[in-house]
Amino acid sequence: MTMSTDDTATDSSNAATEPMETEPLLRVQNLRTMIRTERETIRAVDGVDFQVERGETVCLVGESGSGKSITCETLTGIVPQPPAEIVGGTIEFDGEPIHDATESERRAIRGSRIAHVFQNPQSALDPVYTVGDQLAEAIEIHEDVTDTEVRTRSVDLLQRVGIPNAPSRIDDYPHEFSGGMQQRVALAIALACDPDLLIADEPTTAVDVTVQARLIELFRELTDGGMSLLLVTHDLRVVASLADRVLVMFGGTIVERGPVERLFDRPAHPYTRELMDSHDGVSRRDERSARGSIPADGCRFREECPHAIDDCGGDGQPDFYPVDGRDEHRTSCVFYAPGRDAGTVVEPVESTTSDHTRPVDGAAPGGESRD
Repeated sequence: MTMSTDDTATDSSNAATEPMETEPLLRVQNLRTMIRTERETIRAVDGVDFQVERGETVCLVGESGSGKSITCETLTGIVPQPPAEIVGGTIEFDGEPIHDATESERRAIRGSRIAHVFQNPQSALDPVYTVGDQLAEAIEIHEDVTDTEVRTRSVDLLQRVGIPNAPSRIDDYPHEFSGGMQQRVALAIALACDPDLLIADEPTTAVDVTVQARLIELFRELTDGGMSLLLVTHDLRVVASLADRVLVMFGGTIVERGPVERLFDRPAHPYTRELMDSHDGVSRRDERSARGSIPADGCRFREECPHAIDDCGGDGQPDFYPVDGRDEHRTSCVFYAPGRDAGTVVEPVESTTSDHTRPVDGAAPGGESRD
């Protein structure tokens, strides 16, 4: 059949409007980092796989020591070597591999395209330089701007993160700020060059609920504007307020991943369910003996899991299986393998959907108004 000119035009128009499939901003595959001491070798990051889309917020959750922070430090190449050693895996940023980048190449990316806010702001801020000097340095390293422009942008950044009287406070030293305000200053420095990806390690921990709500709104504005956010936090209320997707870590590896609504409504892995319970003060961990060493083989959580069976001790961490047939929600647990009865580990847990865990629009975590 011969296609008319009009048909051809229509076909071209439709093709032009079809969405183009884009690469994720960040792709991490089989990332492995070991910490070697005189006594032992710790698998701090062991086979971690995930990606962050453009404009997406991914929350990395888990208890202290689960590997969240060192995963982020490995991504930006700032993990101390030694005692740490990156032994495998690939990291792609904006389609380009950066896992084997030289230090000068990493410095060109850090701060300008990938920014990192650390859990302890005291270690990130230099006590002998004013806040304004440190903001200026972050800008001038990557951009050729005048002193007046730097000053104006620095004041604006401090105002964006909620520092009162920013024009006068810019000349103060870090010790003249409270811990929560230091955290906000560190965030301002990270945002100085409008990064494509912000890695934020517990950025809301040291601030009160009012400032926390303001920072959450700021993060929303930034991601709405196209910035991607990889957020490390233990606060499930912050996760509920911000996340698009959630990665649950235990023992240096990811044990569950999925959209935030699915993780809260249907936590699948026994460890994820324990995190949800612990947040509401009914942790099963208190009913069991203190943790021993992480198993060398099989599921990392099996020594603590109340549902563990012999199959949990196989070779390596279990594969990721869909939860309820949902490919976007997967868990590394043998009970979700085809032919298994996942009902063994998914008894109802009302506490995971409580109102104070999942704030409604217009309320800050804990129920405080954001107005």
